[in-house]
Amino acid sequence: MLRQSRVMVVDDDAETLALLREVVAKEGYQVETAEDAETVLQRLAEWQPDLVITDIHMPGMDGLALLAAIREKAPEILVILLTAYGSLKTAVDGIKAGAFDYLSKPFVVDDIRLVVRRALEHKKLLRENRSLRDQLRERYRFDNLVGSSPGMVEVYKLVARVAESDSTVLIQGESGTGKELIARAIHANSARSGGPFVAIDTGSLAETLLESELFGHERGAFTGAVASKKGLLEQAHQGTCFLDEIADISPVMQSKLLRSLQEREIRRVGSETPRAIDVRIIAASKKVLKSLVEAGTFREDLYYRLEVVTIVLPPLRDRVEDIPILSQYFVDKYGRAKEKPVTGLSPETIPLLTRYAWPGNVRELEHAIERAITLTPHPIITPDDLPESIRTTTVQDQARARGWDTLQSMEKNYILRVLEAHRQDHGQAAAILGIHRKTLLRKLRQYGQG
Repeated sequence: MLRQSRVMVVDDDAETLALLREVVAKEGYQVETAEDAETVLQRLAEWQPDLVITDIHMPGMDGLALLAAIREKAPEILVILLTAYGSLKTAVDGIKAGAFDYLSKPFVVDDIRLVVRRALEHKKLLRENRSLRDQLRERYRFDNLVGSSPGMVEVYKLVARVAESDSTVLIQGESGTGKELIARAIHANSARSGGPFVAIDTGSLAETLLESELFGHERGAFTGAVASKKGLLEQAHQGTCFLDEIADISPVMQSKLLRSLQEREIRRVGSETPRAIDVRIIAASKKVLKSLVEAGTFREDLYYRLEVVTIVLPPLRDRVEDIPILSQYFVDKYGRAKEKPVTGLSPETIPLLTRYAWPGNVRELEHAIERAITLTPHPIITPDDLPESIRTTTVQDQARARGWDTLQSMEKNYILRVLEAHRQDHGQAAAILGIHRKTLLRKLRQYGQG
């Protein structure tokens, strides 16, 4: 349960203290009073007020000195200054020194209510924003980038270094390797973390729609544009814009995006007026952009604009040692989310997971674990809880999926190539292969060729 907001009132005049206490208490806030600044400083840590209302002119430490002390000891506490008409300049100086507002004497009760309410609503917003930032930082902090394989350790190092800069980043990797998660981690640990993170899958939109989404449009710019709309680059001002599947945008959009990145401004569809933007770009692609540049389908100048820092995410099949760690991470995650007492994986399950090639990478693994937790009646995940494609895979299937042929397969292909090159002459082929003709015929029968 949230506690009531707390207000401390400081004045050496007893009548003023009584009036302010009554008005503030009727608004539903907890109130304490003090007749001097020293008492306030003694009570700060113990009572932890959200707001201090203090007179400027008091014996001993005055209100401005108290403001400075509060700003040093507890800068999250807001301060409202009380001043007589003849002290307005002093009050303005107090605002410059960090006071939230000031009230003049004699008071208007409605003014007191309004200023106090506004100050405490401001404090609530600050608290909510701080909580949201903490949640985002927790969700996307480096600890949540799971895995300890050498390839991922190198990725973490790059993420940590690039997060401190404002450089454009290109993330390359197969579908499901976690490109957006990496982008969010960079943003959440950067100086722009207080700004927006805006993501768009550029490859899923038609060219005309993508232009409107990225740059915005003015009312009447096209049929259906009944109102002006900010584009995603404009929405990401002072934050980060994540452009996923950047390889799939058309040459025309490549040109327009390049111009915006170079000039740091956008023009909405239907407008000739440029609008300045301050945005960090993180782009991602499952296709190798450099190959597309060499093929002439992606602009070289845009490529070099995007690849200031490149992060390559390894596929899950190349970081097999991370599969048990990732699996347990997803067991914990979905066990909590679905409120099921599933705590781990059986010893028979792990080899099946590490043998599978994971064409969908980490995303496919996550979905498999979520499915297993949904279906299993047991406290641990067993092989029967896994999808059939994972249960029935063979070592040879996985070798082929990883680009490796078995020795038997290589031998078969070589023998058949020799036979083809010598017009199926078994005697000549056997001589070249260095085996007896009967051995060759036996192998061909094994291959179903005899």
